[in-house]
Amino acid sequence: MNSIIFGGLAVLSLFVFFNLGKVKASKKQTDRDNRINRFGKKKPDNIIEGESEEVIDEDK
Repeated sequence: MNSIIFGGLAVLSLFVFFNLGKVKASKKQTDRDNRINRFGKKKPDNIIEGESEEVIDEDK
């Protein structure tokens, strides 16, 4: 009896998983400027070139 219940649950879960896999994000979500660069396709354009110097706290 348990194998029938868990087998049915597995089949139902796979059915839901494969049907929800067809859902895609909208164009508003995929074409925005501040999207995370997950796969390195685009070079980051928010890097500021310049110099830095160490800040020493003299109050200690």
